[in-house]
Amino acid sequence: MSELAKRLNERRLSAYNEAKAIVDRAGDENRAFTGEEEQTWTRLNDEIDTIDERVKNVLAMEKRAKDADTAMFGGAPRKGDGSPAGNPDQDLADQFRKLAAGEIRNIDVAMPSAFERRQLSGGVENRSLIKSGAPVPTTFIGQLYNYLVDTSTMRATNPTVYTTSSGENLTVPISTAEGTATWTAENVALTPSDPTLSSVTLGSFKVGKSIFISYELLQDTGFDLLGFISQHAGRNIGIAVDQAYVAGAGGTRPEGFLVNAGLQTTSMGTGTVNGFVAGVTQADTLYDAFHGVLPQYRPRGSWLMHDTTIKAARKLKDTTGQYLWQPALTAGVPDTLLGRPVYADPNMEQFGATGRKVIAFGDFGGYFIRDVTPLRFERSDDFKFDTDMVSFRVLYRTDGKLGDTQAIRVLTTLT
Repeated sequence: MSELAKRLNERRLSAYNEAKAIVDRAGDENRAFTGEEEQTWTRLNDEIDTIDERVKNVLAMEKRAKDADTAMFGGAPRKGDGSPAGNPDQDLADQFRKLAAGEIRNIDVAMPSAFERRQLSGGVENRSLIKSGAPVPTTFIGQLYNYLVDTSTMRATNPTVYTTSSGENLTVPISTAEGTATWTAENVALTPSDPTLSSVTLGSFKVGKSIFISYELLQDTGFDLLGFISQHAGRNIGIAVDQAYVAGAGGTRPEGFLVNAGLQTTSMGTGTVNGFVAGVTQADTLYDAFHGVLPQYRPRGSWLMHDTTIKAARKLKDTTGQYLWQPALTAGVPDTLLGRPVYADPNMEQFGATGRKVIAFGDFGGYFIRDVTPLRFERSDDFKFDTDMVSFRVLYRTDGKLGDTQAIRVLTTLT
């Protein structure tokens, strides 16, 4: 980690401690925030959010610099003439240069292996477990996938991801009720107790992004076509699929986990400032959510909530006066609430009315995402011919559905 990232992280901790002191002072005096304290609290929270974004950008820049350095001096195998020997990254870059020059009209690129991923081939499942922080190739598709994940919070919560090479319906078997093991005496038959089996069907819905680039810009040797397309396509597709994974209604898009997740109607207010009912031990609300999930899911559990809800949750204490919220000590690592990571997602509902689904907690591995490879990249010189623009299109097929309804619980607001 660079000195800049370290300094930013130190400033973040300092801002957190300043905000904590304001809450402590108001709590010790058993009063609400003064107007000045509320303004300072809001400013410090905004500063923390800004620092988080800067740290993310700094770490991304450091990674890109490291990747470029490795590419130039990493000692990759070479042919006798000094050219790369069978380098797939170089081959892909060459294909994109040909696409930009109009020599070819489309490219199909396989998705990288990231997160927990199940590769299905010939009806046989080959499952591999890969940490969510595992490095993704620094090729174009690796960059695009990084941008897609950065803008899709659901991808960061470690859902279960299946990849297939075709788009027909994928049936995933699930257990809705477990059988039981029984004790038995010698030479006595076991009592059968079968689990109750069901299935989840994942389709392949198409989402895409069109990008128009002037012909002059394509001829500019300083223009990073791969970086431009990966950034814009990855971000826009990531925003679209994240909304669907969280709150999508299904039909022509993925079905969000909020549709079928178990609801927990504990005492939560509808106010936009705090949202936690006055007179109720505020920490109890989150303890109820935490223990509303079965014990086997909690060690892999994560919190998902809107940023305004996070702002309120940062003030909460337990009965001993200890904060439930703990800031991360390492840049790029999420803060924790009751010891589990917290992720901000703009598609979670906010306080403000009865029945709002404002906080989710659980093992998001119970949410199934299906990716269909390859991604399609296509070029057209005709669509914008009269404006001398070249059209590039990125198409991606995916689906999502909550496979384990016991894995995630959602808190809703009450009057």
